[in-house]
Amino acid sequence: MIIRYWLPPIVWMIFISPLNSLLTSRETSSLVLPFISWLMPHLTPDVKAALHIVFRKTGHFLGYAFLALLLFRAFRGGSRTFRFSSFLFAGLISFGYAALDEYLQTFIPARTGSFYDWLIDAFGIATALIILAWRSKKQ
Repeated sequence: MIIRYWLPPIVWMIFISPLNSLLTSRETSSLVLPFISWLMPHLTPDVKAALHIVFRKTGHFLGYAFLALLLFRAFRGGSRTFRFSSFLFAGLISFGYAALDEYLQTFIPARTGSFYDWLIDAFGIATALIILAWRSKKQ
């Protein structure tokens, strides 16, 4: 039972960790920019680069929103009732992990840690938790 609820957030945290070289700007640009060029060949290189940045920042938002949801589910376990402690712990761990992620990126040459990226992460986390709280009030 523990594996069912805790394995997904742990695997996701490993995937989004700063040690994952697949998430560097260089790596994502090799996938995203050709796709943008194929989809919209008329765009200038500057617009394509801007779209790549939007893609990456959206990834920050969604990646940490997903982490908050996975952690909430793990803390809740098999229970269907909303517990504030599950909400609180999911938020604290998500915010902390996002901060640690950005901090550790400052030590990795291929990565750049950024307070602004942490704000985007935090906004994703807060959005996910607000939706969870709102949905629990509707039920």
